[in-house]
Amino acid sequence: MNKIIKGVLVTLGGLWLSVMTLHVMADQHGSKGAKQEMLAEMWVMVPKAGKMQELEAAMREHVKFRRSKQDSREWHFYSPVLGHKLDRIAVRANGFTWKDMDTYRDWTMKEGINQHWEETAGDLVDHYHHYISVEDHENSNWGPEVEYRYVGVTSYVPKLGHRGAIEKDMKTMVEAAKAQEWPFHWAFSEGISGRGELMLAVPYENWEAMAPPEPQFMQVLSTHLGSESDAQKLMESWVSHFEEITYNIWALRSDLME
Repeated sequence: MNKIIKGVLVTLGGLWLSVMTLHVMADQHGSKGAKQEMLAEMWVMVPKAGKMQELEAAMREHVKFRRSKQDSREWHFYSPVLGHKLDRIAVRANGFTWKDMDTYRDWTMKEGINQHWEETAGDLVDHYHHYISVEDHENSNWGPEVEYRYVGVTSYVPKLGHRGAIEKDMKTMVEAAKAQEWPFHWAFSEGISGRGELMLAVPYENWEAMAPPEPQFMQVLSTHLGSESDAQKLMESWVSHFEEITYNIWALRSDLME
């Protein structure tokens, strides 16, 4: 097993289920127009130096204000656990359509949502990051019953010209995961801006749950294909389709959602 494949498998373990996200790539937005896309929106807020605690307090106040106005979205708050950029908070909501984006914008203007945010927290934020992604419900397995404290997020940057090959490899892996009934939760989405990253989110109840799963996906794939060698070749093909693969863990900030 070459070093690249071995390293990725050891690091991500069961996260190789990410192959199932590929059918929602950018070139399919037009071909499946009849299928209504469901979106997720995320804001990442980076506080000014020394202002994190004040920003968190302002967020709690703003959440109460939005709820008093019957906010139709359920926002979840997260903080990164790994890396050197820990001074930020991500706020994410999902489960709405492109049309809903217009309705929600009109609601925020009518109810003074943005004005309240600026008056409460605006001066505490250094800068923002804003993302919208298309959710892949068909190939996800994350129901309302899932409870978690952490989310492992893997981002994949596809190489140009590899869309068709990625989809072909994905199909085989999807069949393997479903046929073998791999008992884990996951959710997939595709960013609509930047480099069109594919994202896989896996929920964890605690740190112990992050240990490599049993069975690992390579075992599942080998069983499905009937050959460990064929499974290895497929994984090598999969890795070759991406310019970059990154991973981080985000902690659910329930204390900011009360």
